[in-house]
This record gives sequence, C-alpha cells and structure tokens, in this order.
Amino acid sequence: MELTVLGCGDAFGNGGRLNTSFLLTEKTEHVLIDCGTTTLIRLKQEQIQLENISTIIISHYHGDHFGGLPFLFICMLFEQPRQNPLTITGPQGLVDKVYQLQEIMYPDTASKLDDLPITFVEYDSNSSLDLNGKSLEAYQMNHTPASHPHGFRLTWLDKVFAFSGDTSMTDRLFSLGDGADLFVCECNFMKGVNHGHLSYEEILVMYDGLNCKQLWLSHMNEEVYTSSDMRLNRLSDGKKIVF
Repeated sequence: MELTVLGCGDAFGNGGRLNTSFLLTEKTEHVLIDCGTTTLIRLKQEQIQLENISTIIISHYHGDHFGGLPFLFICMLFEQPRQNPLTITGPQGLVDKVYQLQEIMYPDTASKLDDLPITFVEYDSNSSLDLNGKSLEAYQMNHTPASHPHGFRLTWLDKVFAFSGDTSMTDRLFSLGDGADLFVCECNFMKGVNHGHLSYEEILVMYDGLNCKQLWLSHMNEEVYTSSDMRLNRLSDGKKIVF
C-alpha cells in the first residue's frame, strides 16, 4: 500500500502547502482521503486518472477537506467522462452538502451529477461500513460541530490506515491509532490546548499510548512545520510512504 500526500496544509495554506488530501494506492486502484480545493491540481501533477479512483472518503464539511469535489465532478462530466463506479462516503448530510456545493461553485451543474455513476454512502459514528471490500470505522471527533467532524480507520486488504481528521484532544484518538499500520494525525499548533485542533505538545503526551506502527503529522501551522525541535514525523506535499 502506498500513501501519496496530495496536500497536508491547514486552512490558511501556511508554508504554501495545499489543502488536505491523501491518495491510497494498491496496484492500479486508488482511494482518495479528503478532497480539499487543490486536489484536482495535485492529481493531475501526479498523473492520476480519475477513472481509477474507486472511493472517496470525506472526514468533515470544511472547504479545505471537501471543497475540491466540484472540480473533480466537472472533470468527470466534461473532460474525462466517468465510466467506472465511484463510491463517495461522508458524515451525515453528504448528498445535500455535495449537491449544494456543486450548484454554488458551478451553477446549473448539480443536476448533472445524476448522470455520473456515483453511489453516496453516509457513515455513522462508532460503526463499521463495508466499502467494496474495504472496512471503514468512523469516530466522531472534537471540531466545529456543524461540519460533522470524524476520524476513521480504513482496513484495505491487510493494511490499516487511520486518519484523525480535524480534532482537539479526545480518547477516540487511541481507538483510531490502535494497531494501525499508518496513522495520519493533525497537529495545527505547537503548544497548549486549542479549540478544535491538536498541539504537538498534546500529541507527545499521548504518543506511546497510540500503539500505531507509524505516526505522521499533518495540518500544521508555520510554527509546527518549521520547528527544529521535533521528535515526530511531519508530512510534506508530494511525500510518498509505502506501508
């Protein structure tokens, strides 16, 4: 399994890093984890054919995590006509959020989504979901409530990928990380307790209890990204990790 970092920036583009989006690849099949507004650009830079993305998983409804969907859709409609089935899964309100965003971004195109071979699946907190042979376990996280924030574990073949989404401290992080082959965890600040986000200081305290094989930090502000005093791994746009 390979992870490609399409974007690991925060909402403010600190350090010039792009919006959150990760690509999991096994042979020729791709799973997209979040879809910030810059995702299509990065997919084209990586020369990824949209037709080979089988599944898109959305963690929550903030623009830097799901605002790139309309760009993918117009590409599938007008430039790279979609033939293969695509499953898009996200928290409560998925279909309404997607159609509303599409119509805002590209008026009179929301109805055209019905022409695409897309299946929308809402996941529930603290339950598992089968996605074309992949298992998804979602956990409600501590972030802006209206965005329906979640983290999740994706089991694909014999690998477990865990993602925190955006969150402040919660015991659910231990459930996410337990036994994961790769855990991508947000780290928006260096110190202190912050509403809706984690600090490096907090992650260090809980690190040993996460019980994951690899932990990589994402969604970093400038202070976290440039600090020379770091014990934990930091992601960068374009990085690839085989696990």
